[in-house]
Amino acid sequence: MRHKALPRLRLLLSQLFFVVFVLVFVLSFRVEPMMPAFTGQDPELAPALVTPSIYDVLWQREGVAKKVLKMGFPLIGYLEEFHSDSTVPSLPLQILGWFMGFTPKSIRDLLTSQLPGSFGGPLAYTGVQSPEIEKDWGITPVLFSLPPGEGAMPVSFMPYSGPLVAVYHTHATESYLPEIQKRDADEAFSADLTKNVVRVGEMLVSELEQKYRIPCLHSKTLHDADTRLGAYYRSEATVKAILQKYPDCKYLIDIHRDSQPKSLTGVTIRGKPYARLMVVIGTDNPNWVSNYSFAKQVIDKLNEGYPGISRGIYYASAVYNQKYSPTAILVEVGGVDNTLAECKNSMEALAWAIASVILKATPQRP
Repeated sequence: MRHKALPRLRLLLSQLFFVVFVLVFVLSFRVEPMMPAFTGQDPELAPALVTPSIYDVLWQREGVAKKVLKMGFPLIGYLEEFHSDSTVPSLPLQILGWFMGFTPKSIRDLLTSQLPGSFGGPLAYTGVQSPEIEKDWGITPVLFSLPPGEGAMPVSFMPYSGPLVAVYHTHATESYLPEIQKRDADEAFSADLTKNVVRVGEMLVSELEQKYRIPCLHSKTLHDADTRLGAYYRSEATVKAILQKYPDCKYLIDIHRDSQPKSLTGVTIRGKPYARLMVVIGTDNPNWVSNYSFAKQVIDKLNEGYPGISRGIYYASAVYNQKYSPTAILVEVGGVDNTLAECKNSMEALAWAIASVILKATPQRP
């Protein structure tokens, strides 16, 4: 009798979740499709940009649909926070998995379990040809050419005709609560370039160029200025434009901010506060093994020079534009509760680790 009741219970829970999902999905359609930031184009000129997946529409930063869905299915709130470095599912996930017949590891797993045909993959990987960024989008990546500055480290200058490292931000508006005087993690976003991860990217570029003479390019494009929907599609166009203009640009670094609390993202090393760093590798691209190899070299150096700063390497079934280079990585810098001062310390450490991998000789640790 118990074995007969279990499938019925699973079916009932699945049907209940499906009804809640459909309701929230319908409510979420009040959000209008957005065009890329600063495009200045008619939507008819770029139809691929207005075809969001259900997941992206439902899970936008605005958070209305998200909060409604959490009310109908409280464990989703737990899943959203679950971003552990461990691969072992927690007890609540195991219990949920017992009811559903599989162990979900993300909100997307829950949604796709009911609508498996609804998620064809991230918009960034549709194969649509990206426009020439300067001509069609009116966006020009910023190329830094910083003066040596005082106390520059004595490393050999590496002659290049263009940038060797490109830093960009798929989710550029990700910010830090102490910098914008907010309390809710869902509000940790800002278009102010001095208070979001674009500023963190500037710190990294400054360190690489001033201390290690490594030429860099920094794209300040806000790929998520109006919505996170399609941000990877837009950042993919940026990456393509960069590589088209600078084909010798070898290292691609996408700087993000994680959503975890400071208990996980903060650390003090030798009396100095740091925002902890985590590298994310997408395994759905042919370069992922090479990307992992580069990431591991960087992480190993961080562990060597700054024990405790690294949260390791996180794997995800995605691409993250890492198919365009064998040395492309996504770096999560701190979490919502960290400060830019802590991020600056971390960028000193990250720049040293990257320079240690790129340069023939390991430079002196700052």
